[in-house]
Amino acid sequence: MLIILYGEISNKTNWKHQRMIDGGATCMYREYAKKFGSIVYVTPQKINLPWEKSIIKSKNIIDYISKFPDAIVWSVKHGPKKDKEVLEKINNKKVYYSCNAKNRGIKQSTVNLMDTPERLKTCKRNKLWFKGKDPDYWKPQGQKKEFDYLLIGTRGDKNEVYFLKRLNEIKEKRKILWIGGKKHEHKISTNHHVVCTNFLGQDDVRNNIPKAKVGILFTELKIEGFPQSFIEMSMCGLPVVYNENAPKNRFYFYEGNHKFSNKKNIVKNAEFLLRTFDPIKCREVAIENYSLDKSYVRILSCLKL
Repeated sequence: MLIILYGEISNKTNWKHQRMIDGGATCMYREYAKKFGSIVYVTPQKINLPWEKSIIKSKNIIDYISKFPDAIVWSVKHGPKKDKEVLEKINNKKVYYSCNAKNRGIKQSTVNLMDTPERLKTCKRNKLWFKGKDPDYWKPQGQKKEFDYLLIGTRGDKNEVYFLKRLNEIKEKRKILWIGGKKHEHKISTNHHVVCTNFLGQDDVRNNIPKAKVGILFTELKIEGFPQSFIEMSMCGLPVVYNENAPKNRFYFYEGNHKFSNKKNIVKNAEFLLRTFDPIKCREVAIENYSLDKSYVRILSCLKL
């Protein structure tokens, strides 16, 4: 069993947490909670499902965990109060994960999960792990392939505009879907047809991904961990053009689900995948190697359970 402690203890409602609870944003942790146990928001939130809880007092959180002495407690997000008042006082096996470059590990954990090899160096208790997705949820729903390329991101800081401009090198018309790119439309300079959406909830993201043939994910940000969007795209059958200098993890990359590229050759490699992509093989690779079940088994392995 898995108990996920999400966030830092507070008496204030967190609107980002509530948006995830309501399905307005993608949250991988809720998939784990639904399948393997529960998720406890340590802030006051409106919850509806039996596997989600909202508990804000440290004593009450401990009382809840004490009902499941064999459960793995997974602490997500940095929380000094949560570490001192809860994690230090329970005897369960404990894992910790932070998706950014700060607060990578905590002393109260049994194991700190890391999703890039570069982050292993900070502590002997750090273990290389990989994120998982539920194949029964992240799958094509019969969508037609309306677009050649897919971009995902609301911040516009992963070279999306750069790629679209470089795509002018291709004379044949291409169609591109940019999920979350609406506010960046004015920056786009391309001869191709680009459809930008507003920020979408998880169901809408899942329903739109399979409309494209190839994903473009070219982050140059050093602070980030491994991007969830890579897993979501490949699980839905889209091979991804990925920055050869971006964070890597050996658990994710297999023949048929990606093409490494430098910035100079981003269009060349995108067009290569567009000619050779195999959505069935790509999805099979994802299911075989980083499904939700495989990811959970990896957590157990890191704990030597």
